[in-house]
Amino acid sequence: MLARSLPFVLVAGLIAPMARAQLLELDAVGGSTPGLLQLDTFPGLFPGELVMVIPSTSTGPIPLWIIDPLDVRELSVGLDLLGLAWIGVTGLDGHFRIDLPLPALPALQDAALFYQALTISGSPTFVGRLSNPNATRLADAGALRNRNVQTGTPRVFATAVARQDRSYMLVGGAQGQLLAQVATDTTEVYDVLNDAFVPGPTLTAPRSMHTMTKLNDGRWLITGGVNAGNDPQPSCEVYDPNLDLFYPVATMNVPRMGHTATLLQNGKVLVTGGLQALTVTPTQLSAIHDATNTAELYDPALDTWTSLPNMSTPRAAHMAVLRPDGKVLLAGGISWDSVIIIGWLPAMRSSCELFNPNTNTFGSAPSMATPRSLIEPVALGNDRWLFAGGITALTLTNPGTPTANAEIYDAAAGTWTTVGPLAHARGYHKSWPLGGGQFLITGGADGTVLAPNPLSSTEVFSTATNSFTAGPALTTARAAPAMLRTPQGQVLLGGGSTTGGAVTTSTEWYFF
Repeated sequence: MLARSLPFVLVAGLIAPMARAQLLELDAVGGSTPGLLQLDTFPGLFPGELVMVIPSTSTGPIPLWIIDPLDVRELSVGLDLLGLAWIGVTGLDGHFRIDLPLPALPALQDAALFYQALTISGSPTFVGRLSNPNATRLADAGALRNRNVQTGTPRVFATAVARQDRSYMLVGGAQGQLLAQVATDTTEVYDVLNDAFVPGPTLTAPRSMHTMTKLNDGRWLITGGVNAGNDPQPSCEVYDPNLDLFYPVATMNVPRMGHTATLLQNGKVLVTGGLQALTVTPTQLSAIHDATNTAELYDPALDTWTSLPNMSTPRAAHMAVLRPDGKVLLAGGISWDSVIIIGWLPAMRSSCELFNPNTNTFGSAPSMATPRSLIEPVALGNDRWLFAGGITALTLTNPGTPTANAEIYDAAAGTWTTVGPLAHARGYHKSWPLGGGQFLITGGADGTVLAPNPLSSTEVFSTATNSFTAGPALTTARAAPAMLRTPQGQVLLGGGSTTGGAVTTSTEWYFF
């Protein structure tokens, strides 16, 4: 048992009432083996405040009267590793940081470590402030790991968001199949202590293929997407992380799914294109004619939508890039052309245009080398973005096949440079930076728009060589999963369409 009579307690006890007035926070980042585990406790109420971080192999609760008979609170972690606790003082910046190297040991695979920090007060109780509990799961560096953590609901085209409490949440998406989806209004929150997904707050409407854009005030704007009947909708809502709830805001002027939403430098949100309906007769390709060239602007301060001049062409499943100069590049997308006698024909665009927020107008921009849609641009740094793969050819006889071609957009020069190509043509994939100028391209699907075939392969793009090499395989083939860089430092892939077209509840994490 820790003794009250430690000399530092006499000094720290003078500020105990103030210590309880401010929350103590504990961040834990890392988990790759080999790698570095970083713990950060903050804020200190004064430089030199005494802090203890308790590690454990189990969760609590543990009553604090074990340490101090006068304390009726509970620890959220066990005391089995109390002898290994870290004790130190906060620095001038109010932080107490711990860096712990993790070795590459097979026994550490999937092991869990739990921690909670506390300040040592001395009066009226030995423990002053208690931090949030936190946890780390361990796995091999440079690999994707399925730890058999399932979501409660299968989800494809869901979005993901990190929350205030260091948890993260999967938002909406759809059950069923990639092309026969049933949107949901549910969310799920990952409980880091129990390594499980639990129900989160409910959306105001079922949504899949929606957008989720972080506003300058910390709220998230959710726009459009298909509803439970698989129809595009104009309704919008906001997620407030402080209140942990969703509430409706003004509706768009046009129903949309497969559109883009971009936060502008002035705090407004530009929404462009998408499908405004999903016509399925006489064929599934009929929905292509529902692609729209309309655009509108959301003002969060006024909660209003303002219609803008039309884009030069209809675009759906296209790409948007916010340039350093504040302009927005709109690239490619599924479209259609008017044709005499038969009315229209499907098309895939290589054309691009620029939105100017100073004039609220669209202007011309250089075209891509390859028509493409259904990808997310990868920010390479230095005002450059990688456009790799995507669905390309789209005709009455070719219902959208993926490409392996790749190119880089240079915003400063306004140019496109062909690189690559990928080893495997794909669309619906996800990508993230690995560091050192390398980027991982994961999963997605080949096949066609009407018959996608999810992939488990990955590729690494290097800016040093402008080429792709094979990466670590996914544990499950995934197209259009939710993706998020977690507060613990991994990348989460949740759900998505998998082999056979079914939507999965499985998840996996990439460990850096």
